Amino acid sequence: MTQPPPPPGNYPPGGYPPPENVPPAGGYPPPAPGGYPPPPAPGGYPPPPAPGAYPPPPAGNYPPPQGNYPPPPAGGYPPPPPPQGGYAPPPPGYPGAPAFGGPGQGYSVGEAFSWAWNKFSKNAAAILVPTLVFGVVYAVLQGIIQFISSMFTTTDSYTSYDGGYAASVSMGAGGIVVSIIGSIVMLVVAAVVQSAYVGGMLDIANGQQVEIGSFFKPRNVGNVIIASVVSGIIVAIGIVLCIVPGIIATIMLMFTTVIVLDRNVSGIDAITTSFNIAKANFGPVALTWLTTIGIFIVGTLACLVGLIVAYPVVSLITVYAYRKLSGGPVAALTP
Repeated sequence: MTQPPPPPGNYPPGGYPPPENVPPAGGYPPPAPGGYPPPPAPGGYPPPPAPGAYPPPPAGNYPPPQGNYPPPPAGGYPPPPPPQGGYAPPPPGYPGAPAFGGPGQGYSVGEAFSWAWNKFSKNAAAILVPTLVFGVVYAVLQGIIQFISSMFTTTDSYTSYDGGYAASVSMGAGGIVVSIIGSIVMLVVAAVVQSAYVGGMLDIANGQQVEIGSFFKPRNVGNVIIASVVSGIIVAIGIVLCIVPGIIATIMLMFTTVIVLDRNVSGIDAITTSFNIAKANFGPVALTWLTTIGIFIVGTLACLVGLIVAYPVVSLITVYAYRKLSGGPVAALTP
């Protein structure tokens, strides 16, 4: 008796019958319609709430602050009191410094001299050494320039019409060139010296402790040179115009170098500021200038040795007058 052939399909060899409960070829039957829900269509998700659609927080439901605070006084709270000893003076070149001062309030030449002498006496060791050094530098350079110029100078002697002896001195082209170069060298050296020396005097006016090295720190040399050249030209033009305009120009530009170093401004701005200060206080400035000239004369008459004291005192007077007349701070007298 023969067995019927197995249903079509791939079975392992050996003649075993197909396993039971095996789905026919072609896989599992498809799910019945309506079995799995279809995915949502594009854009089917609900839109986010529109801006501003969130409900506002309940008004007035926040708890009040703890304690009873009085209302602020009319006009706001007063500023805090200054620290003990007052505020420190602003540094040199402080921003917001006035372009020029009005008529001097409480300034006198006598007080300027007293202040300058007090500060010189208390810092004599730190001031005299650089004064001597700079004086020697000036003298040596001037001597070298004059010696080189004399090498290009010729002297011609002749007998005058009355039988006397006369001589004429002429400087050749080489001597003129040496004089011009020497003047430029002296101008640069003077600017370097002034920028360091007056800077040390400003440190004294700020109430800082100075030492010898404080007067050997050149500051803003380029603008000091510009200020010196421009103010020198103005004074020279004034002297040519019957001398008196030159003296007035010297008075009006008295504070130029001090302003360059104190406010760290250009030479032209310093000239303008010095002119404005002197115009608003011409009487006190002119009297101060005359006082400095008198001090120099006294120092010269004291066998030139007195210039070692006269020069720093005059510098301190100039710094004091500038600060007082422009509303700047000055250190108190030292007991």
